[in-house]
Amino acid sequence: MRQILLQLEKFFPLLRNSALPAFLFALSLLGFYAAQPLEDQTVINIHTAFYGTSLLCFLLLLYFNRSKPAFFILNLTIAYILINLLKRMLGDAYIASPAYAALCIILPLNLTLFCALPEKKLLNKRSVYLLLFIFCEYALCEHLNRLGINLGSPLGLDTTPSSLNNLALFLFAALLISLFILCAITGSILDTALFFATFSTCLGLYYSASPSGLTIFFGGAALITLLAAAEHLYHSTYKDSLTGLPGRNAFILHAKDFPLKYSIGLILIDDYERLSKVFGRWGINALVKMITLRLLETETEAQIYRYAEDEFVIIFRGEDKNTAFEQMEEMRRSIASAEFMLRGYKKPIKLTVSGSVSEKKRSDANAVEVLVRADKALQKAYRFTQNITSKA
Repeated sequence: MRQILLQLEKFFPLLRNSALPAFLFALSLLGFYAAQPLEDQTVINIHTAFYGTSLLCFLLLLYFNRSKPAFFILNLTIAYILINLLKRMLGDAYIASPAYAALCIILPLNLTLFCALPEKKLLNKRSVYLLLFIFCEYALCEHLNRLGINLGSPLGLDTTPSSLNNLALFLFAALLISLFILCAITGSILDTALFFATFSTCLGLYYSASPSGLTIFFGGAALITLLAAAEHLYHSTYKDSLTGLPGRNAFILHAKDFPLKYSIGLILIDDYERLSKVFGRWGINALVKMITLRLLETETEAQIYRYAEDEFVIIFRGEDKNTAFEQMEEMRRSIASAEFMLRGYKKPIKLTVSGSVSEKKRSDANAVEVLVRADKALQKAYRFTQNITSKA
């Protein structure tokens, strides 16, 4: 099964991280197009669920102090409240109001800004400035609305019968293209989710005149953001975001479930610091991903963890150190014999790794002691040579 998934991800790199957001987006489309007309009580339930989902998502991100999806869900909620307020105050005429036109333009601009900003802690000065910026935007909208100024009119981009003016459609199109390129490059579930959530938001505005269009698509966007944020937080805590392997925290968490008999292998990428300086951050990340794929293709049974930037820990369940040593040697030789092709470099790159293996003893209190023994054996051998495997 692992081999099948690896092969699929080579051809469809976004397959793993786009599955959940795409499924939820498809549910929103199905709910809007196939289940119409919805009963009033159903729409009210979805309306209530939107606020509950948005609040839960924001509280989750506030607890983990993450800003990027937090500002996305905040803008989504503010826009939803204001549109419903306009619909209540103006009825069907809200579509032609300057306030609605300004909101449809400001929302994609804000989403572009917050999606482009680097991920930082939510509780800092930057977040305060961004909140003040949002309040100033909507204060400006209110002032323009009182003056009767439509932001699309000076450019000849007035509101269209689709409930979105042409300028807003252009901004959403540009944002969606940018997000698609970003998620194709990073492969992050969060970036992929923001693409589908933004698409759902655009459809919500496009069909806002429908009794249920705004509620269904904005609700779908909020749910996509919540579930993707939760999975992203889990992955960032227990999984390595670059390779997709379980990380150091996962190793510590899983250690209590290791069997009575096992061996631990430790693999260190040789000359990692020098490689980082030569190839830069993008280059070394690409090389680490290629090494990871090589390890997974060579060792299909043992559990592999990315323990540090240049270290991998491998758990050989039920194996003594002699059997584990042979498997570690096979992985070392597999990497040493490979030729890694890096974009921008015409010649293949040769890499090596060094490893060590240690077996669980009765006197070991936990897996950390086994790992420390393997690390000492590796460091002892590493003083003399590289591209070897040693036993503790």
